[in-house]
Amino acid sequence: MGLLDKASDAGSTPAKKPVAKAIAKATPVAKAVAKAKPAATVIPATVTAKPVKAKKVKTSNLGLPEDVEIASPNARRIAWFTNFVVNLGPIFGFLFAVMILDAFSTIFALVSLITLTLNLVVVPIMSGRTLGNFVSRTRNITSSGIKPNFLHSLFVNSTGILALIGIGFLMVFAGDMLSEKGSAQMWASIWSILGVIFIVLYFVNSSMKRGSEMNQGLYDSMFGAYLVKYIPAEGEVSTGFIGKLESMASYGDRFTKRQEEKSAKKAAKEISDAGQAKEAAAPVKKAVATASKKTKGKSE
Repeated sequence: MGLLDKASDAGSTPAKKPVAKAIAKATPVAKAVAKAKPAATVIPATVTAKPVKAKKVKTSNLGLPEDVEIASPNARRIAWFTNFVVNLGPIFGFLFAVMILDAFSTIFALVSLITLTLNLVVVPIMSGRTLGNFVSRTRNITSSGIKPNFLHSLFVNSTGILALIGIGFLMVFAGDMLSEKGSAQMWASIWSILGVIFIVLYFVNSSMKRGSEMNQGLYDSMFGAYLVKYIPAEGEVSTGFIGKLESMASYGDRFTKRQEEKSAKKAAKEISDAGQAKEAAAPVKKAVATASKKTKGKSE
């Protein structure tokens, strides 16, 4: 029996070696199949890429002729400041004369009336521009390239004046709404409501300007007007009263030149400061790099 067991063990040993070799050969094949699985993954045909929305391109001359240029922020500031001084300066002088000096009130009242009439009515009718437009070399035009109705200039440049009048109405008549009775109370209410309307119109106009792509206020939108850079036509020469107003543009040009020089100096200083900071930081960076190399060498 012992001999038979040994014989059977000896006969079964060669049969195990081919199986082990086959398993060993099959292992690389299984690994290759496992690596090939991700490459065989196919995206279903039903999945589609979402279309990319095109960004809106802002145009600077929306609705205007191609040969015009929208007024710059600096030109707008010059025009606003000039009209503010011309329109409200005499009014403040009149109020100062009435409340403080108690004299010359009639003279200041006449000066205020004359300047307001010239800047808000006469000059816009003649040229389509205000004194602020002459100083800043700007003008208001419609989408067809012509000057808007003179009422546009009247409303646009009287917004601040009406707001001040509205504040005055509230200061004078708001208390009478509660203390008075009958017709006096009715008129006090009317003037107070009118004052509130003037103040609200001022803020609505300012809000629309801030939210407009082309800085259009309430009255600009009503009349379809845009503030653009004034470029005289070829061969156009202004003489007389309008010619004198055109010469006022030199003040605005000098102011613009000073602003540009200040901006250039500020930019040059920022570049110089950045260069000096970079030069000062270079030795520090070099020292840090050297220290890190030494530390790395010691650790190795």
